[in-house]
Amino acid sequence: MPWNTSKPSDSVPADVALIERSLLRSFELHRLDPGRGEPPRVLTTTALKDHREPMERFMRIARGGMEALFGQVRDAGYVVLLADTHGVAVDFIGNPLFDQDWRRAGLWLGSCWTEEKEGTCAVALANLEQRAITVHHAEHFRAPNKTLTCSAVPIFAPDGRPLAVLDASAMESPDDRRSQHLVLQMVQSAARMAEDANFLHEFEHHHVLKLARRRDFLEVSADGMVVLDETGRIVAISQSLREQGALVAALGRSVEEVFDYRFEQVADAARQGGYPLAMRHLPTGTQCFALVRPPRRRPSAAPAQASSAMAGADALQAIAGHDPQMQTNVRQALRVLDKGLAILLHGESGSGKEAFAKAMHEASARRARPFVAVNCAAIPETLIESELFGYREGAFTGARTKGARGKIAQAHGGTLFLDEIGDMPQAMQTRLLRVLAEREVTPLGAEQPVAVDVQLICATHRDLRGMVAQGQFRLDLYYRLNSVTLELPALRDRADKGLLIERLLREDGQQLYGRAVAITEAARQLLLRHDWPGNIRQLKNVLRTAMALSGGEAVGPEHLPAEIRGGQPAMLPPERMLSLGGVDAETAVPGAPGGRDALLQALKAHQWNVTETARSLGLCRATVYRHMQRWEIVSPNRLGH
Repeated sequence: MPWNTSKPSDSVPADVALIERSLLRSFELHRLDPGRGEPPRVLTTTALKDHREPMERFMRIARGGMEALFGQVRDAGYVVLLADTHGVAVDFIGNPLFDQDWRRAGLWLGSCWTEEKEGTCAVALANLEQRAITVHHAEHFRAPNKTLTCSAVPIFAPDGRPLAVLDASAMESPDDRRSQHLVLQMVQSAARMAEDANFLHEFEHHHVLKLARRRDFLEVSADGMVVLDETGRIVAISQSLREQGALVAALGRSVEEVFDYRFEQVADAARQGGYPLAMRHLPTGTQCFALVRPPRRRPSAAPAQASSAMAGADALQAIAGHDPQMQTNVRQALRVLDKGLAILLHGESGSGKEAFAKAMHEASARRARPFVAVNCAAIPETLIESELFGYREGAFTGARTKGARGKIAQAHGGTLFLDEIGDMPQAMQTRLLRVLAEREVTPLGAEQPVAVDVQLICATHRDLRGMVAQGQFRLDLYYRLNSVTLELPALRDRADKGLLIERLLREDGQQLYGRAVAITEAARQLLLRHDWPGNIRQLKNVLRTAMALSGGEAVGPEHLPAEIRGGQPAMLPPERMLSLGGVDAETAVPGAPGGRDALLQALKAHQWNVTETARSLGLCRATVYRHMQRWEIVSPNRLGH
């Protein structure tokens, strides 16, 4: 059966290997002291609120499963915790007679179970490894935790991303690790119950097929679920199917391509009371049974809400164009917005990472609050700390009299965009990790931290995983930033280059001439064949220069740089220099080495008006003057002086 989900719930050798690696990280990476005596940290009420609010809806859904689990393990002295992906316990059920004992042991609401703080523990490993695991007695890293037994299971969102961890822990239990095997199975069952309930809630306005191998078990224990949109296309599968790789290839396909039923038949079954359907999985010929849950009717949205949501979605759709990869990015971005997750954008320099981040901000509930962008590579290492965290009066020589708010504080309530995060110095990585964990920032020279609430979006063209392996980037920060990763394709790989060229000619032509600028087919083909190492940023600059040179007439091959006309290799700075800000595509004249000619022609086209020339090239006036001096270009107005 393609969705057979039966598998061992606990693999002791695999657990031992994971635990051994975690113990090693606790020593060597996190540099923790196993003999440290204080209990796990418990967040203040204010700090805990920041973790609970994004989880409120899921907490309500999961509560029933938590209570059922607690009813099973209560008499054996267990508590039940629900932790978020940061390892913070956002919900807790325990016997109130032992509240003081639970709190001293760190088994309490707001307790922090992360590997960087507690070392090896079940919640941290379930979050990091995304699998069910038991950490028993001496397998814990820190001495105060070595009497505990903890069984933790990750819970996944409908799109497959990590959402939470369900844990059952006890302060006393038999020494034999095998005594926890049944407890882990019970936690897995409760986690799956909460996961499926959340899945059904997420897709309450869709048709949902509940699949089972045996008709007898269909109504009480489905093997998995498949979601259909209003056209009969498969848009989601439950985690139980995803874990087995079952039906993943069916995503995006119509139901009749995967099963021997048309969508109209499925919808009819839902309308007639959801009688079981005997279906055949076409790729394998396997027989299965399905119950169809009909969609709930959508409530009509308020006009202002509908308008706001549409405007936000339009901002992202405009960025995506008609490229399938970018459209997938947009769908994922819309799903994770306002969920309190850090988002990482990965792509080459110039591929539009900041524009995508800004569009995400505009599509989010934070759109009315600040969007603050910081290029980590462009700020000198000696200044980045004060830029990010701010400082108080007298914090250092040269500090402003009244101090300054850092970029993180400026983004409070809005979005903080950290571009080129891979170039952040390691000392700053440590401070940033603390900000993300504690949701507060301490300016230089200040004694009291300041609470901050930001949506963090990071971007890089670097291989962060490789940097972690080389010791150049912190592993714990990488896991913090890697909640959701969106890969932005290079321009050469986009399927909609032609439409993108037309859009830029229309938008930039409107700015320059008040109308769209046409392009000849010959010039268009040259642009389509080019490799575009500078990506969208380079294309935009090339088109702005070409439109300036054409005087608003149709752009032809003669208006394009020599490297594009003749197929010469692009002479742009290396990507590393772009990220460092030493030479930026925005400070280089498009088309170098023909840059001098391009600048000269643009100046002539604008009667040597530097302001208009700079605007047409997408540069600042200082950059144009700098290039004029570098290439010894002298205005005719100054030749007689």
